[in-house]
Amino acid sequence: MGDCHYLDGNVKAEKMFRMTQELVNILGIEPVRLRLEWISSAEGGRFAEIAREFTEQVKSLGPSTLKQAA
Repeated sequence: MGDCHYLDGNVKAEKMFRMTQELVNILGIEPVRLRLEWISSAEGGRFAEIAREFTEQVKSLGPSTLKQAA
């Protein structure tokens, strides 16, 4: 961490991710619906694979319990 060429953007992103995890927990949303990955701009194939994998994972969970409660 900290090696992002945009200086400290990845550190700020992780901090925001941790705060979002807390909110997800408070709202009772399954934590697996939130994910943080470190991917270089040179890793287009890896990005696509992770996006496909995560999309399938979330689809398999079905509708969010938060949406059902609303």
